[in-house]
Amino acid sequence: MWFLISIYSAIVCGVLSQSSNIYLPKVNISQGTVVGSISDDDTYFEFYGIPYADSTAGSNRFKAPSTPPLFEDEFIANRKDIKCVKASGVGYEGTEDCLTINVFTPTLNNSRQLSVMVWIKGKEFDNAIDAELSFKKFLEKEVIIVNINYRESILGFLCLGTESAPGNAGLKDIIAGLKWIQNNIAAFGGNPDNVSLFGHGSSAAAVDLITLTQSAEGLVHKAISQSGTALAPWAVTRNNLRYAIIVAEALGHKIEDLDTLSDVFSRTSVAALMAVINELDLTDNSLAFAPCVERSIDNIEPLLLKSPYQTIMEGEQLQIPFMTGFVDIEGSLRAEKVVKSDWLERMKTSFIDFIQPDLDFLSEEQELEIAQEIQDFYFSNDTSDADSVSDFLTYQGDTMILISAIREARMRTASSNSSVYLYQFSYKGDLSEALDRPLPIDAAGHGEELIYLFNKKNDTGISSHDQAIGEILIERWTNFAKHSIPTSETSQVTWNPYTFTRSNYLRVLDETEINENSTFEVELITPHPTTLAFWDSLYAQHFIDAKSIWNLNDRAEDDDTGGEGDDGNDNGDDDNNTGGEGDDGNDNGDDENNTGGEDDNNVDDENKPDDSVPDSASTTVGYTFAILMLFAILEKFHTVQILS
Repeated sequence: MWFLISIYSAIVCGVLSQSSNIYLPKVNISQGTVVGSISDDDTYFEFYGIPYADSTAGSNRFKAPSTPPLFEDEFIANRKDIKCVKASGVGYEGTEDCLTINVFTPTLNNSRQLSVMVWIKGKEFDNAIDAELSFKKFLEKEVIIVNINYRESILGFLCLGTESAPGNAGLKDIIAGLKWIQNNIAAFGGNPDNVSLFGHGSSAAAVDLITLTQSAEGLVHKAISQSGTALAPWAVTRNNLRYAIIVAEALGHKIEDLDTLSDVFSRTSVAALMAVINELDLTDNSLAFAPCVERSIDNIEPLLLKSPYQTIMEGEQLQIPFMTGFVDIEGSLRAEKVVKSDWLERMKTSFIDFIQPDLDFLSEEQELEIAQEIQDFYFSNDTSDADSVSDFLTYQGDTMILISAIREARMRTASSNSSVYLYQFSYKGDLSEALDRPLPIDAAGHGEELIYLFNKKNDTGISSHDQAIGEILIERWTNFAKHSIPTSETSQVTWNPYTFTRSNYLRVLDETEINENSTFEVELITPHPTTLAFWDSLYAQHFIDAKSIWNLNDRAEDDDTGGEGDDGNDNGDDDNNTGGEGDDGNDNGDDENNTGGEDDNNVDDENKPDDSVPDSASTTVGYTFAILMLFAILEKFHTVQILS
């Protein structure tokens, strides 16, 4: 793929060079020269689609990323549409060759040494609300923004413990991207010794997991995990083989050993894999394919050999400042399950199917007993009927995000001297209307703060409260990145770290509270004490740590999860991606849906995907057509000059 992109880059350079009025910012990096562009408002420089690793096609599909390609000609960094493959409910979107990086910088002066904020892009930036989000406000605070594409779902987190699929390829992609930043960001005006990693939801868990591996030592200096942590029940698998077997058998294969399983997935087309994954039904909010605790394999460097719980308990995480938090109604990301998948009705008859996977029981009787305790705590009248939507969303949000965020803040402060900051976002303003949720949510829902962090509207076009909230958040996030302390010039409230002796947290108030108190924030102590005490009691008796299974005979017996398929229309729920915490159903598809894109390029006969379920587009024909079209354009120019 990169060979074809190089041809494309050279041709585009030749076309653009004909116009002396077009300024193209150029940066020399370790791979060669990259040519970017200037933002539409002429305030910052943009570089899209720079490869930070080589192709993952063929036999490299599930392996750690390899060295990035060198550029023979100038590389035109203008590919905004590159996304990694993910299931979309009715097909898939993205391409396998997706390991690229985007850089946004207010300066190209390499003496500036600006702080670098690396956004690990999740589904929150896809499709429906994509047009509403922008990095502009961050860049105005004089930081550099970088975002890294990484493999997701089965391509990023198939964990078989074999040479061809050792596990955690997606996390290893992020590490490779961070190494690229270390080697190249100074050329864009950035400081490689002041890099902050931040992400939301499934990507927040990925951010947290990166801080738990010594492979990231010196690559990351601060981290922000918004609405997702490594301790979330879905963040790391407790049965890495279960859904791999289910998918393989659904594809018609009889699996005898792990090597056979590796071979099946290496040869199967992306379209076939995603078609099966779209049919999985995971009511316990676990993941079909998630990060895993790896096993040692000769000549392969593992990323995670211990669970997040064990790593943090033993104080082996990176000793860096850490920020995490949640919104009022995190369970809003499961609102679509109420509307389309009838989860409330199903909970009536089988609540145990909805208990998160980090609880373990000695018997079915004990499991039923605990299920009743949870129902009694969350649901009125001991039922889970259709009138209990609010209770359902609270239960989902607590178990998926809120409890694990508070527990991690507490554990980190007990095992580390590095500062930890905890927040709760409760504000719901006019900008929130951009979130097209399946159900009306009166409080701040999953992803709500992103609208204020990444708002692209002019200040004159939004309310004064929306403007102030956005400014406060951006100030706190960027000051944390610059100085390790999340201060705000707009707010007079001091945000103190969460400590072992005093559980401070910052709460961003809702609209009514702002009007009553004449302040946008308040610092509180002891978040959600009753709920936390309830779960502390359950975890003390029933917690099961994340682990991996390397013997097919040890996998769970009840592998009958497929079939209902969540109506086959999750419209972007993250169930089958990295962190499995969904996306409010805002993923309505885009131009990449079901195209297959570049997926099967450069695959030799030995590793050619199985076409029993063919991809929906011919990559070879597509590229040939694109190149011919470019040459046709060039014929309109009498001279072609390839920039050197």
